Amino acid sequence: MPEVAGASHRRIRAGDLDVHVAEAGDGPPVVLLHGSPQHWFEWHRVLPDLARDHSAIAPDLRGCGWTSAPQGGYDAATQTADVLAILDALYVGPVVLVAHDYSLFLAWRIAFDHPERLAGLVAVGAPHPWTRPSAAMVPHMWQLWFQPVLAAPGIGPRSAARGRQRVVRWMLDHPDRPFSAAEREAFLAPWRDPSRARALSAVYRQLILPGMAEMPKGPWDGRHLAVPTRIVLAGDDPVMTESALGPWRGTAEDLQVTTAEGAGHYLAHDRPEAVAAAVRSLTAAR
Repeated sequence: MPEVAGASHRRIRAGDLDVHVAEAGDGPPVVLLHGSPQHWFEWHRVLPDLARDHSAIAPDLRGCGWTSAPQGGYDAATQTADVLAILDALYVGPVVLVAHDYSLFLAWRIAFDHPERLAGLVAVGAPHPWTRPSAAMVPHMWQLWFQPVLAAPGIGPRSAARGRQRVVRWMLDHPDRPFSAAEREAFLAPWRDPSRARALSAVYRQLILPGMAEMPKGPWDGRHLAVPTRIVLAGDDPVMTESALGPWRGTAEDLQVTTAEGAGHYLAHDRPEAVAAAVRSLTAAR
């Protein structure tokens, strides 16, 4: 288990899962959902900052980190139910939810369908929910080559667990090797467990690739976003810029977009203070 100063760890029961959560601080509750190929440690630079005036809680999602890895349940509907069950088990009331990468597929579902569960949403490195794929994205699509590889039964789990774990290592290192050797190892190590490698493959096959295929259809078109939301874009992302997000095809109560300069895909690592500032912009008036 990687260590973060001031963080404690416990296990909670949420539905059919034994969920590991890391916690730090006291105050308004903030739940941080990691992306792939990471786990709770994605937030190791954010937790100490938020802990100064918040209760910061970082769970491992189904099959990831130190949470149980059952055979099934890696689709978006089940994993959304997982997050709701985690919120129930924490007994913390409405929370600010912070999400990155594939956990955003879950966070948007909760924000639109269960707004009463959230005091706010911080979407890290994400477009607004009505964004459609554009021609500007096409030259960069090759960078997603790893998704079908990981999604493939047999091939995906082997590539994640065995040898030098080249696919997962490429994901962590591309394009600018942001992590130290110790940080990289903290993310690589859990995938050597065959059950977790199978889980990672299932996440891509059952959630990420279907979620990407849904985006051109505009699943949230015409919907009202009632949850106060902050989108923090990565300044080094050549595609997902504020000017390229496209028109809103729905309405929002309170949605603001900012850009964290000097940040790549792993924004919580590159600019943790930008994530914390977005959270505080939502909780300052509470």
